Amino acid sequence: MEDVQYEVDPKLADPYHERVNRQADGIVHKFVIGFFAFGLFLSPFHSTWKFGFGMGGITLILYFLTQHFFIRTLLFRSIASFVMMNFVVQFIFQMYGAYEMQFLYFITLTALLFYEDGRVLLPSIVYAILFLVVLAFLQRSEAVPEYLANFPLLNFSTLLFHLGLMVFYAILSLYWAQLQRKQTEDSAIRIIRTDRQLGLVDTNKKFADEISAGNLDADYASDQADALGKSLMSMRESLQEAAQREEKEKFVNVGLATIGEVLRTDAEHLDELCDKLILKLVNYLKANQGGIFLLNEEGDEPVLELKAFRAYERKKYLQKTIDLGEGLVGQVALERKYKLIKDAPDNYMTITSGLGKASPKNILLVPLESNDQVVGVLEFASFNAFQETDIEFLEKVGESVAATVISVRTNHQTRELLENSKQMTEEMRAQEEEMRQNMEEMQATQEEMGRTQRELSEKEVKLNALINNSEDSVITIDHDYKIGIANEAVKLRYQGTEFEGVKEGMDALAMRGEFQEEWKGYYDRALGGEKLKFMKKSLVNGQDSWREYLIQPIKEKTGTIVGISYFSRDVTEYQKALNELEVLRSELEALRKKATV
Repeated sequence: MEDVQYEVDPKLADPYHERVNRQADGIVHKFVIGFFAFGLFLSPFHSTWKFGFGMGGITLILYFLTQHFFIRTLLFRSIASFVMMNFVVQFIFQMYGAYEMQFLYFITLTALLFYEDGRVLLPSIVYAILFLVVLAFLQRSEAVPEYLANFPLLNFSTLLFHLGLMVFYAILSLYWAQLQRKQTEDSAIRIIRTDRQLGLVDTNKKFADEISAGNLDADYASDQADALGKSLMSMRESLQEAAQREEKEKFVNVGLATIGEVLRTDAEHLDELCDKLILKLVNYLKANQGGIFLLNEEGDEPVLELKAFRAYERKKYLQKTIDLGEGLVGQVALERKYKLIKDAPDNYMTITSGLGKASPKNILLVPLESNDQVVGVLEFASFNAFQETDIEFLEKVGESVAATVISVRTNHQTRELLENSKQMTEEMRAQEEEMRQNMEEMQATQEEMGRTQRELSEKEVKLNALINNSEDSVITIDHDYKIGIANEAVKLRYQGTEFEGVKEGMDALAMRGEFQEEWKGYYDRALGGEKLKFMKKSLVNGQDSWREYLIQPIKEKTGTIVGISYFSRDVTEYQKALNELEVLRSELEALRKKATV
């Protein structure tokens, strides 16, 4: 594990310095007591009891008084420094200036080094230097006291030597004290760092335990982290991101599965599907309101109709239509891109509850689009902010819902076409049955007439051939007069003409050439709800033919007209047969009149 060099405030080392000072207080205390006892020991040699008891006692009392009132302060320790040097001067007085007593100066400074504080040494240093200077002055003025008679004579050079030696040792002691203090501070900082490092081991362990327990929101209990701590926090961030991604994916996937089940079970009934769908979405998103608009293209202009609306899980029966491009709903349908409003106007939408009325500030609108075809818009309102996950979920839901709506509408149109085709087939069968009965009557007439009967039989064979080989043309047309469905009979009919290759999406009016306005009238009548059935002569590929037409509207279950169905059959032969039959009837009538005469 890589060590981290923490920034440690030097003040944090003060307790360690204080501990050193307390230890030094104890050592100096022993020195003071020892110095007092040593003064008593020296008193008998020269009968200096007044110094031993008097000066030593006063010095000792000063020490204890300062200790009592200023214990563990710089003042107390400075007084202790003065006291120790005062004892040294006392010893010199007691030994009448014996040279050996001067060595106690070095012992005193050495003892005071335990404080590791140059400020404590200064009183002793200053006291010793002043004493030596004063003593030299007294020697020059021949006013040396009796009790300093044995002190060596201090001439100028000797004084400078003694002062230099004292100053040198004083500087050395001050440097030594500073060095010792720095070493103590460094040791304290190392101990603090070690303690912090050990604390980080426990912090890292607890943090790792929280992460392993699944608490990815746990805080790291230290402002400074080591390499392992940083790695653990980085791992937690990665796990948080992974958990968030997993939560988002779970939210989207579970929601899609829920909505997919609704789309599968209620795909046949569009209104019921919309109602169940918006209920599920409002609950799943925890929104306050939601609605679904579907595009209705049956009128002159397409509009968005509100199919289902829910507020506080209650169904609201509202009638509302919106033009494309109108308001937020119309803009979303036109632009095919979601809109998120985070500060909606107060009058945009109001939610009423038993406590009163309130306006949600968060509005989300998502288009229902599949394969570049927009079929509607989802709209939700909430007092809580919508998240990116909600938008992603609704965009995917929008694709599924749009595909389902398109499929439901296509299936409905297909069923109507099949029903219309079945109805046309039954009508054609009735017509064939009627023609068959007419042919039977014609055969009965031919039995009475020899030559006429053979001619009629020949024509009857041709007529039956024409009837049995006839094929119906089937076309569906929308409000824009575009072909939706065209069968092979239609394509075969226009083969070789300028409209060869008739296919879905072509303009149905363009196929009518100069008769466009006439046929547009037929189509408009059918789109208006009228059912048309007529026979008309047709010219295609340079050939005249008679065709029977059945044009009728295609309606949804709601009664909305979505287009028209166009059925036609070639009845040219049938028309010719009718014409010939009329001629035969005329001839028979003439024969009967002759027979009567």
